[in-house]
Amino acid sequence: MLVSISNLLRFNFSNYFCAVQENTSPGKIAARAVSILFHPVFVPAMVYAFLLLCSPDFFFGVPVKSQTWWLVIISYITITFPLLVVFLLWRLKFIDSMLMQGTNERYGPLIASMLFYFWTFWLFHHQFEAPMLLQSFLLGVFLTTVFLFMATIFFKISLHAGAWGSVVVFAMVCAFHRIHLSPLMIVLSLLVAGLVGTARLYLQAHNKRQLYSGYILGVLAQLLAYIICKIFI
Repeated sequence: MLVSISNLLRFNFSNYFCAVQENTSPGKIAARAVSILFHPVFVPAMVYAFLLLCSPDFFFGVPVKSQTWWLVIISYITITFPLLVVFLLWRLKFIDSMLMQGTNERYGPLIASMLFYFWTFWLFHHQFEAPMLLQSFLLGVFLTTVFLFMATIFFKISLHAGAWGSVVVFAMVCAFHRIHLSPLMIVLSLLVAGLVGTARLYLQAHNKRQLYSGYILGVLAQLLAYIICKIFI
């Protein structure tokens, strides 16, 4: 039987936030808020917004209108589409929760995210001819997702750690290229990476092995992306 549109779009908030309702201690609430605020799905847009506001030299030669339009494109493709896929998978009963706590529940969303992230990189590489560092970051986001997906086949790994490990390396790359306020970006990314890791451990969503594995894969993916772009772009 086909699922009706009305049933598909009827959002059951009590089911989505069941994990929050089970434990409402201040520590758990704070840790979950950190996990949501700095969720990997927001990372590409968040990093781009920081560069747009704080490091105008990063976009040297790019028209101001294009800079703003690029933020809209990155936000739309890397946030709206992945969240929509997760929502539909949940409503169609392919996953038990939008929190994707089970390893098997992550396969579909990660594959979809890989497609969206590669699409984003391809747009900025071929159509927009964006600065090399931006292309490097977007390629790093794609490769990080690929590495995390491959790891997920064998064991549970922290997607949060992978995303923010990638950001830390990108911040260091920006510092190497003397981008304005890149030292601040390094400090902030390290703080957020540590904060997110602490939150995931506090929530018992991951153990230290899963967390450190995520950081390592994120670091390696972003380094590989920079090397590829440095050589071929």
